[in-house]
Amino acid sequence: CAQAQTPMLQAPSAQQAPWTAAIGELDVGNSDQHCSAVLVTPDTIVTAAHCLFLGSGQAPASPYDLIFTPNKGALPALPPSRGVAFKGVGGIIHGGKLKDQDVANDWAVITISPPVAGVQPLPVAELPVSGMLQLVASGDRLVTAGYGNGTYDELRLHPPCRIIPAAELGMNPRDSVVMTDCDVRLGDAGGPLLLVDGAGQPALIGIFSGLD
Repeated sequence: CAQAQTPMLQAPSAQQAPWTAAIGELDVGNSDQHCSAVLVTPDTIVTAAHCLFLGSGQAPASPYDLIFTPNKGALPALPPSRGVAFKGVGGIIHGGKLKDQDVANDWAVITISPPVAGVQPLPVAELPVSGMLQLVASGDRLVTAGYGNGTYDELRLHPPCRIIPAAELGMNPRDSVVMTDCDVRLGDAGGPLLLVDGAGQPALIGIFSGLD
């Protein structure tokens, strides 16, 4: 989780790493709001559970209301896919300011159709926070991104930021929540926290929570 701020953001470029195409905008059936999501298999995305409750909805959105557009606003232009089923949802969580106990449950795994072709899904790394910090210490970069609200619907990479050890905040260690000082915007919820190694290979270690 992170504070919502207005950072200086990096626009996509022709030199942007090809794996960024696996990050997409998630239309949740609300014309004024959206979320971000990440392709983890050709027919599966992950996002934040509270994205199912954007707007004034008292019931979660149907998977059929969800439209995932990978690489939106960049080239190559890719067709959207529609949600068809929930594979798993961490909790029934409404948008706005989340309670601390809800943050760890703010995730949803969704089957989409048609499967996304021509894009390498992002591999998921199941690591304790201590393991993430060890990889950063050995040279991996923490990279974050999302489709925050703005004039154009396109991916923005966030400025460099860091994972904050729980002890530094006077908290008990929890591997279910990764604390960062990353800048994020409304609409970035469901976007990825990644570790990128020296060879430029990414691993998904978490998603943004608590921001709609």
